[in-house]
Amino acid sequence: MIPKMKLKSVISCVLAAATLVGCTTTAEFINDNQPSAALAAQNRGRFELSCSEVSTTLLNSKTIDLYTRQIPEYQFGVSGCDKKEIYTVTCNPDSGCMAYHNKDQVLDEVDDSGVPAISYVNESIN
Repeated sequence: MIPKMKLKSVISCVLAAATLVGCTTTAEFINDNQPSAALAAQNRGRFELSCSEVSTTLLNSKTIDLYTRQIPEYQFGVSGCDKKEIYTVTCNPDSGCMAYHNKDQVLDEVDDSGVPAISYVNESIN
């Protein structure tokens, strides 16, 4: 039989180890999903640009709140066959990564934190 004090110590160590294994930083979370996101942007670009050879450039990445969970969001520039497009890609563990077209968004200057700011082309001017 294991003494009560020793059992509490073992359980505490197991719980602490499980907690540390399950934790990832935001950077790790974004980096882990980036290859799948890039592939989603490439596939969308190949179709929309009617071009089999495309390249992607990561323009921006962050996490966003979607309902009760945080998911990674990326912005990729895709170019090929003398054409360019920008896609926003979101990934979630249930359905994978989806690339969305940014026809109404353009990248502006980089803000104070070093992140490209986005403005909408169809914004009305007052």
